[in-house]
Parts: sequence; C-alpha cells; structure tokens
Amino acid sequence: MLKAHRERQKKLLPLFSPELRATRMAFAKGIWDLFLVFTLVFWVSICFLYGAGYDTMRHIKDSTFIFRNFDDSQTARDLSSMIIAGFEDPNAPLLKVYTDSEKYDSAAAIKDAVWKGDAWGAVIVNDGFGKQLEQALSEGADYDPTSAVTLVTEESRHYFKVMMVNKAAQAVLTALEGPFSEKMFRQMVTADGANATSLIDQANANALIMPFSYAIDNVAPYHFDMSMYILSVTLSLCMVVGSFIPSNMWKSIEEPFYKQVRVTQVIALRAFINIAWATFICIQATGIVFAFRGPSWSPSTGDFFAIFAIFLLNTLAFTFFIDCMQNWVHPRFLLGGYFATLFVNIAAAVFGPELNNHFFRILYAVPFHSSGLMLRTLLTDGSYNKLDFAITINILWSLFWWLISTFLIARKARLVYEGKLLMANVPPPPAAPPAAVAVEKDAAPSPTDSSALSEYLSSATASSGTTPSPSETSISARMRGARARKSGETTSDIEIEDM
Repeated sequence: MLKAHRERQKKLLPLFSPELRATRMAFAKGIWDLFLVFTLVFWVSICFLYGAGYDTMRHIKDSTFIFRNFDDSQTARDLSSMIIAGFEDPNAPLLKVYTDSEKYDSAAAIKDAVWKGDAWGAVIVNDGFGKQLEQALSEGADYDPTSAVTLVTEESRHYFKVMMVNKAAQAVLTALEGPFSEKMFRQMVTADGANATSLIDQANANALIMPFSYAIDNVAPYHFDMSMYILSVTLSLCMVVGSFIPSNMWKSIEEPFYKQVRVTQVIALRAFINIAWATFICIQATGIVFAFRGPSWSPSTGDFFAIFAIFLLNTLAFTFFIDCMQNWVHPRFLLGGYFATLFVNIAAAVFGPELNNHFFRILYAVPFHSSGLMLRTLLTDGSYNKLDFAITINILWSLFWWLISTFLIARKARLVYEGKLLMANVPPPPAAPPAAVAVEKDAAPSPTDSSALSEYLSSATASSGTTPSPSETSISARMRGARARKSGETTSDIEIEDM
C-alpha cells in the first residue's frame, strides 16, 4: 500500500514546477483580491463603528431643550436669567425659551413633547417657586429645594446619546446652585432695615443654604436602557441567520435551476424561500424577546405580531441585499458584504446617528436604526414616536434590494444558460449522446468517436439526476469545454468557484 502511494505521488507535480505556474498565479491573484477587499471591509466597518460614537460633544448644540418659567415672581425671573445664561456654554445643549409663547403652555404639554421626541429634554421653573422660597426665608416655612426646577428627560430616544446630553444639562443646573444661593443671601442682607443675624435665625436652613435645586422626571419606562443591548443582538442574529442559510443553499442548487427552469419561477421560488426562512427565524427571535422581558412590561398578542413584523422587515432588507451580492460578485467576496453591512447596522443601533459628524448621519437610513426606533416606540407604548419614518425606510430598503436582486438573478440565469458563466461548484447537466458514435457490432469506433462518447458518459455519471439537453449547440459547447479543460485553457469568460 505504501509503495502504491509513493508511485502515485511520483506522478504528481511539485508545487513550484513550471507546469503549475498559471495555477500559482491564479491562486496568488485570488489571495491578493481577498486582501484588498477585506482591508476595505475592515476599514469601512471600524470607521462606522467608532465614527458613530466619536466626540459627540462637538455637536451637542444639535440637541434642544425646552425651557419655560411658569412662575411670575422676581425670584423666578432671576433664576430663569441665570439658567438661560448657563446654557450658553458650548458644552451645554441648545435651550429654546418658550416662557412668553403660547406653545407648551403647561408642564404636561412639555412632557408630551419630550415623550414624542420633539425635544431631548426640558427645564421647567415650577409655579409657586418664588412664593415658597420667600416664605421659607422670612418665616421659616418648610421648603424642598428640588421643587424649584424640574428637569424632564426621556431615555428611550437613544440611551448613550441621551445620557451624555442629560449629564451636560445637569452639570449646568448644578453649577448654578452655589451662585444663586449667594445671590439670594446678598439680597436679604442688603434689604432696607435687614438684620443679618435675625434673618438667619428666622430663615429655614435648607432654603438659606440651597434655595434652588432640581428634580429629574424621566418619562421613559424604568430600566428601559437595557433593552438596547438585547435588541441589537437579536436584530444581528436575525440578519445573519435569516440570510446566511438561504444564500448557502442556493449556491449548491442554482445552476440546474437556471438551466432547466423558467427564470420567473426561479425568482418567485427564491423569494418564497427567503421570506419563509426569515419568517421562521423572526418568530423564534420574537419568542426570545418575550421570554426575557422585564417585570415592568406586560405585552399583548398585538405586541408579539408587531415585534415579529419589525424583525421580519429588518431581516428581509438584509436578505435581499445578500441576494444581490450573491448574484453579482464572486462568492469569495460574499463574506465581506456580511461583515460590512452588519457592522454599519450595529453602529446605527448601538450608538445611533444623532449628534454624529454630519457624514455619519447617513446611519439614519440603515435598517437597524429604523428597526430600533420601531421597537423602542413599541416597548415604551409610543415614546419617541417616529414610526412613519422608520416603517417607510425599512419597506423601501426591502423593495429596493428585492427589485435589484430580481434583475441580477435574471442576468445570471441568462449567462449560465448561454454558457458564458461557469459555476464550478455544481456538475453540469449531461449532454446528448454524440450522433457519430458507431452502432454496428463489428465496427470499431474511431478515436474521435471514442473521445466524444467518453465525454458524454462522464457527464451523465456526474449529473445523472438532470434532464439531457437536446440542443446541438450545447453539445458542441460542452465538448469544446472538455477539450479546453484537458489542455488547461479557460472555459468561460467569467468563472465562479465555490467558497
């Protein structure tokens, strides 16, 4: 056995033999192409992943806060002036003043605007603040400094960005506590006939030390911030699993379909399989979300189907995009499309496009961002309600990539049928038997006839389950291809290999 093995090895060529030069060059070119493509994929993916969350403080003025003073006292007006001046800091959000406007004429209207996403937050000077402070300083009445100002926040807009904006707003208000306390004390001491000692004795200590502070009113549900991590992972799994299985399945069966089935039926079958598999995966993903829901969320049957529909739209957009790549680029580059698309979408879901550099705000248009908006709106019962925009974006992406994939499938089927595209991962269907083969018992076949017969038999053995084509053009083309393969020549203008 060992001797036979050595004999077989002697018949094989060494790697660096001159006869294998063309093979070595083709292999090196393939490695070089992969190096270039995946270098580009790596830089695009990492640039989007880091760029989506890089130095967002430079654009913090793009986040707006509503400000309104509901108290008509001089003390409240003085505090309002200090708050407005404090938010002029370049590291603070943009403050829009509505004190003298008919818009947002109540605290409930302001909270509703923040809830719907019209503003990142709000600062409200509460009604009665000046009178309560005056009574506490002059009569020693009970006083709660946090009742002076309310800071309205809403974390379901985007947790990471909202936390940064909220911290900046809190920093402004906290920095004003000391200066406002000093100002109020000086006003008391410099008042006509005021005695500092008697004022201190009769004043409420809390009001004298800290005449103003703020309370935070977060209109988003409790612990909503943790949902972002869970939803991002779930969307990623739906995208990858929902598209990877159909794309690999089609690699092994698409050539017989392209050569023997009508193109319209191939397109319909492919779309049906993609949608069916995506439906199967998304139902399971929805079940996972429901299984690990928090105690504060009590979903209904409608919520289940709504989350399922969101997952399905997101998955179909990615699946049809991979369909386009599979029918357009070489299979060895298909994985690059997976990575680039997935990282860009994760960047949009985890970091979000808001407050980004203006270039990275193109993440508004990716499916993950829109799916994240829809899911957050659903989980918070309408908070940051941008459903019209989000649903439209995902439907348009799904339709766009499906139409493009339809065109590319028809193009690929035409090239395969015409013999201009060789798909080496599947044996070709057998050709019809050569007409010139001898049929008489005593007649010996000629060398040409023997070669043609051998080619036909080997073709039929490799693909016995397919229907022979009666076309004489296909027969001659396959015979020419067999001779070309024996001589080491290229058999088609475009060559597709298995991954």
